[in-house]
Amino acid sequence: MSRIWRYVLAHDVGFAPCVDDGVLTLCTCKPTIRAGASVGDWVIGFMPKRFGIGRVAWAGCVSKILSMGDYGERFAGRRDAIYRRVGLQADGRECLEHCGGLAHNSREAMASDRRGRRVLFFDPFWYWGHKAPVAPPVVAGLAHYYVGQTTRGSTSDAIERLRDWLGGWPAGIHGLPNDSYRNVARAH
Repeated sequence: MSRIWRYVLAHDVGFAPCVDDGVLTLCTCKPTIRAGASVGDWVIGFMPKRFGIGRVAWAGCVSKILSMGDYGERFAGRRDAIYRRVGLQADGRECLEHCGGLAHNSREAMASDRRGRRVLFFDPFWYWGHKAPVAPPVVAGLAHYYVGQTTRGSTSDAIERLRDWLGGWPAGIHGLPNDSYRNVARAH
């Protein structure tokens, strides 16, 4: 059975998730989701409570999964492709090296990213960013406003309610990343 993974998108700068070129990926952050999700699972990123209860920044269905090394090789131009494979460990896991730059370059961020070891692609997906709509109670009730990620309450009925609600919008990108939008708005 498919599951619905949920979390709070505390910082939304268009990096995790990354929405470059009309493709939505989750390559960094949320290692539990990246390690545990399967094709056909759903992921919802809720806005923090300070923006209002039940606001959805993005949602999507996992359509493809790559290792971080494969992703770094095949999608090197994307802003979230910040790791490259430099070999394999004795147990067959990839040795990953940070490609430089400011994104996720702290020891803690790199350790968290590498725990997930996989990159999730989403199709279909809905990304609202700063235009995050308030979900109806049947979807807003799935919100997870605690540290971490969860799949609690994932039922076929919950998935159907989510899909019905999402069907009210065309799939794709509907807004700018929330933090980027706030920075642009402040500059004008």
